[in-house]
Amino acid sequence: MANSWRRFCSSVSEHPFERSVRVAAPAELAARFFADRETWFRLNPEWEVLEYAAGHLKLRYERSEEEVECRPASADFSATGGTVIFDTDPPRRIALSWLPEGDGVTHLSYRETFAAPLEDARRAELNLWLDAAAGYLAIAARTDRKGKFMRWLLDRFWLRMSPTSRRVSLLIVGMEALALLLFIAVLIIYRLTA
Repeated sequence: MANSWRRFCSSVSEHPFERSVRVAAPAELAARFFADRETWFRLNPEWEVLEYAAGHLKLRYERSEEEVECRPASADFSATGGTVIFDTDPPRRIALSWLPEGDGVTHLSYRETFAAPLEDARRAELNLWLDAAAGYLAIAARTDRKGKFMRWLLDRFWLRMSPTSRRVSLLIVGMEALALLLFIAVLIIYRLTA
């Protein structure tokens, strides 16, 4: 009776986050991507990877600017999934799985359980992290020149930037594109009225 009550209390206090996406990449590529882990860690919008080596990870959280050192340990990554455990306080345990759906498409699933309900900002960051991983895998699966160039840009520049720098870069590019469109509109109006 006491054990079942403890299980009930622990299940009540758990708040799972689960999400799945379809990725235009083969399952073998997803397996290599998550087994390596460095690129996946760098795609997280919640933190900046300051240092990554086998058994050692140093992060700076964007919102709190707190620096944390932890050991990401993976538990038996297989061809279809695995678990990544961060020895932070509290510990984080992320379960990943990927299953081939045919025609070079993979079904990617993410699951993490939290002790408290997730804030909207945190939920958005987790969604962006999974979307970024899916986008990176789709680019990495491409074998054409454009795909290889895009992956080189991502690896060489984008993944070396902090999440704040990435957001600022996107904002600047968006503003410049808007300014160009406005300039073209002014030229068209000038030609029509002249």
